[in-house]
Amino acid sequence: MKKEYLIHVKHVDNRLVIYLNGETVWDSGIIHDDPELNQFIDITEALSLHPEYTSELIFEGFNDTYQSNTDEGELNPWHFHYRVFKKVYDRNGNVVEERDILAPYNEKHLSNPNIRAINNSYQIVKQNGDFKVVSNSLSQQFYK
Repeated sequence: MKKEYLIHVKHVDNRLVIYLNGETVWDSGIIHDDPELNQFIDITEALSLHPEYTSELIFEGFNDTYQSNTDEGELNPWHFHYRVFKKVYDRNGNVVEERDILAPYNEKHLSNPNIRAINNSYQIVKQNGDFKVVSNSLSQQFYK
């Protein structure tokens, strides 16, 4: 049996950067108008480098116009939608299991521009042959 650990990024409106143990594993760049991305990022190898230690997976989402001509006080939309999951294949390459290792994140709000909209951190450890989230801290900034 083969196991893969993947991040599925479905939507980004503005910019999403994903870090694993201090290294950037994916950066959307600046995106506007909330397209459906359907991007898969394989984090199996990075998680497996030091399985005896806790890994930290961080999602930083930025809400910024990246324009100098924006009116003061104008709100910006942001939307970040991702899922982190495990896929298990049998010896013939067929998927026999697919399971989330953390609750999928799908938030869409308005906020002031030029801020870090989300800072979501997950502590991941290897227990009984599988990687599991043992703690998390989720932070988001949005307008009421």
